[in-house]
Amino acid sequence: MTPFVCIEKERCHLFFVFFRSMVRFRSLTGPQQLSLLLYVLVTVVLWGFVWVHAFGMDMTHDEAYSFRLIKTNYFIALFGTANNHWLNSFFMELFNDLFGDGPGWVRLHSVLAFPFFAWALYRLGNLIKARAGAIIFWALVLLNPYVLDFFSLARGYGLAMTFQAWSLYYFIKAAQAPAFHYRSWLMVWLMNALMIAANLSYFYTAIGMAGFCGCVFITSLMRRQPVSKGLIRILVLYGLLLLGTVADLLFIKYYGKDLGFGGDDQLIASLMGSVWEGSLYGAAYGDLLPALTYCSFFLLLVVSGWYGWQALRHKKISTGFILAILFAGIVVLNMVFHLVLNNPYLLGRTALQWYVPGILLLCVAGSEWVPAVNSTRWAGRGIAVVVALIMGAHFYTRADRAFCFEWSLQANSRQALYDLYAQQPQHASLGFSLGGVHINYYSLIDERFQSMPGNLPDQNPDVAAPALREALQRSDYVITAFPVTLQCLQQLGLRYEVLKTYPPGNNQLIRIDH
Repeated sequence: MTPFVCIEKERCHLFFVFFRSMVRFRSLTGPQQLSLLLYVLVTVVLWGFVWVHAFGMDMTHDEAYSFRLIKTNYFIALFGTANNHWLNSFFMELFNDLFGDGPGWVRLHSVLAFPFFAWALYRLGNLIKARAGAIIFWALVLLNPYVLDFFSLARGYGLAMTFQAWSLYYFIKAAQAPAFHYRSWLMVWLMNALMIAANLSYFYTAIGMAGFCGCVFITSLMRRQPVSKGLIRILVLYGLLLLGTVADLLFIKYYGKDLGFGGDDQLIASLMGSVWEGSLYGAAYGDLLPALTYCSFFLLLVVSGWYGWQALRHKKISTGFILAILFAGIVVLNMVFHLVLNNPYLLGRTALQWYVPGILLLCVAGSEWVPAVNSTRWAGRGIAVVVALIMGAHFYTRADRAFCFEWSLQANSRQALYDLYAQQPQHASLGFSLGGVHINYYSLIDERFQSMPGNLPDQNPDVAAPALREALQRSDYVITAFPVTLQCLQQLGLRYEVLKTYPPGNNQLIRIDH
């Protein structure tokens, strides 16, 4: 086949895809067309922000450690650290080789994942009966600055959320099919495998889907119905996937001893509250946190119980019931793993995996419970518009291209280090806020940063007070974001000058006169 024929075939295929999309668009009603166009417009604008955020934000602490592993080819350490997210490390290595060491380039895979995540959310929103419910769902997820952070970082969470969203979509379709369909479930399994490869903590979501598949198998045995070979293949694939994931997690926990991130107590505050805290993004209305935490948890429990009762009563698998299974699974597994293995509860970025299915569940339930009368329908649309405007205002006022919520201490770290080395220090010390990014990133890409400053133990002022005093007494310049450092300097009677402060992380470059 000549290259010309191949090009012509490709052109015909692209024309067919474009023509099919246009036909589908024309088949939509006027309001549906308008909502799709607005959705695409908002997605494009947000994607633009994600690009600017990824290329405008300095390297963060966890990103820097992953960078060191791939930059120094320390591949054996990838198996023993929770900091490694397999797909993230692979793409960091790839784009670092292709485009260089800039923070934006090693984050490129997360940036490119965003439109696929947004399209999955659109497909999931269309499963909600009322358009108002879909708008609320899209607004609460897409316009959440905490969610968008992870599409501007070289971490696996953005990829994991993308594959989780597609897993949800294919899982709902496969679970509601009248009969087991091998290819549909294979797609669910593939999205689950990619989701776990993006971030191991998302196996909580995969277990729920695998458990549903196992229930189908057990039900067939109890009813003495023939079990398809496809179902057995899917169960075997899930068994291999989960076994490999658990083995890696146990290796990290007991050999690498690096699985300590999470909440030690208070399941609801850890699982729900940490996500809402991130979503509020340090806003002045942070007092809403307790109400959001406990109200959302209570509502999700009520909704999950109601859908479970409906499934038993009507012997029907609804979208709400499927989502309820996943949410309940995440909660129950958190409790089981905490009690049995003493694992910490999911927290913050790892707990974020309940957010998309949880918000979708509430919107599905709201659309079904609200009577479909004209007055209520218009009220629902009004509420949807208000929620979208509130979320839009929240995003506009809180999002910052130089800042991310989880790793705020490293904001504007590059300029702080440049300013430090311009002073030609003899005995500089870096606090926890910049020590990690210096040794794991900046010292590897810029020869000016290769002289190693000392460590300023300011992470825990109560425990590290003697060590902090000793470090300050031998340092002539320090960079820290912790006020306890200034308090300690005053207690020691040392003269000092704050040369510069670097918002929004609020690191301070301090000269100490001995």
